[in-house]
Amino acid sequence: MLLPQAKDSKVNANLSNKMALGKSIKMYLTIFVATTCIYMVLYQYHMSRQPLATNEVVKHPEKSSSSSSSSSYIASYLWAPMLNNSSTSINLTMGQGLVQVHGPNATDSSSSSSASNLVSASGSSFYSTVSLPLTLSSASDANNKSISTTTTTSTTTTTTTTAATVANAALSTTTTAQKLKTTTQPGHAHNTIGKAMGAVHKIRSTFVAVSEPPPLYIITPTYRRPEQLAELTRLGYTLKHVPNLLWLVIEDANKTNPLVAHTLDRIGVPYEYLVAPMPEQYKLTKRAKPRGVSNRNRGLDYLRANATEGVLYFADDDNTYDVNIFEQMRYTKKVSMWPVGLVTKTGVSSPIIREGKLDGYYDGWIGGRKYPVDMAGFAVSVKFLHERPYAKMPFKPGYEEDGFLRSLAPLQNNEIELLADECREILTWHTQTKKNPAALPFNQTRYGNTNLAFIEKLLVRP
Repeated sequence: MLLPQAKDSKVNANLSNKMALGKSIKMYLTIFVATTCIYMVLYQYHMSRQPLATNEVVKHPEKSSSSSSSSSYIASYLWAPMLNNSSTSINLTMGQGLVQVHGPNATDSSSSSSASNLVSASGSSFYSTVSLPLTLSSASDANNKSISTTTTTSTTTTTTTTAATVANAALSTTTTAQKLKTTTQPGHAHNTIGKAMGAVHKIRSTFVAVSEPPPLYIITPTYRRPEQLAELTRLGYTLKHVPNLLWLVIEDANKTNPLVAHTLDRIGVPYEYLVAPMPEQYKLTKRAKPRGVSNRNRGLDYLRANATEGVLYFADDDNTYDVNIFEQMRYTKKVSMWPVGLVTKTGVSSPIIREGKLDGYYDGWIGGRKYPVDMAGFAVSVKFLHERPYAKMPFKPGYEEDGFLRSLAPLQNNEIELLADECREILTWHTQTKKNPAALPFNQTRYGNTNLAFIEKLLVRP
């Protein structure tokens, strides 16, 4: 039998052993974690010192019309299109479809070599044509415009690119990139903008209408005002997310505006820039003016002459759009409708749906209209428009939408498609930009030799 003192000493010894074991485990864990951290830091440092693989980046010489020596920048090889010294042409065979990218002639001051590339892949078929590049030029014929719209039955999509140069990106083990200097060509913008912006290089996409997905024709009336370029920029970058789309920008003016043309070129959405001035008898009236009517009717005339299928939509440049509404409307058979937010005192303009059927309209102002809807709340099939050759928008303020929809008669309520989850969602908003006064006069004496002299050309004067 152990004495009490002996029992206590044995218990203390066991506790001491356990504590020592615990301290050892903690020490080893601490050393392990510290070693791991040091290793990770050293590994990251080592990787950061390694040069990038040649197939990960492509160096492009920056194009300049005034100097043969140009600085280069690095762009992702995924965004670098393929090139040919004489004419850029890329053919992508995908199933039964074809992708073609065409560019203008390119010359190099230090080399006369030429290259052409062919890439074959498999996947869903599509066809695309891109004009490379379109620039703002200071040439004497800077007002030169080219409009090219082609209709085909192939499955297509529209592709745009804003690469400064075109590099050889063949899908092979070859990693050598040929760098060529591309000549500039005039676009819609006048030479005054080219001089103001310097050597600015733009690309204008060529729209190719196809069957699947059905093409969209977005008609946007616009007019000169301080907010014009800002609102076109906002709408343009929304439309840039929508495939197979042609943007018809139609200005209430007697001639095109180089600032607008420059903005449209910069955005990169396939477009046609037209003019349609308001008739003089409506300009002189002291009553409300039918704004945008001549623009929209000009767009309808364009579609009757150049489109056979697809869907048209009147998209004002001061509205806000969820891109989902464009994908829904493109399959419209005759006429489709949906709610529009921020309209009148009711806060929304919408068809009334009762038991899955159209049962009237909800709007802050009915005004005896058969179709009291907002301009942003309906779309029309191009084929259906062709069946109504006399359909147009009346010069009657407040009744533009109603008059146009009436001109599509006969049109029954059960023929109107209800989008946006049967009109239970709001995907468009009738937002309005705050009106801004014209800019103050520019002090040429004080700021003539500064950057403000360039910015001044972008401002709207009284």
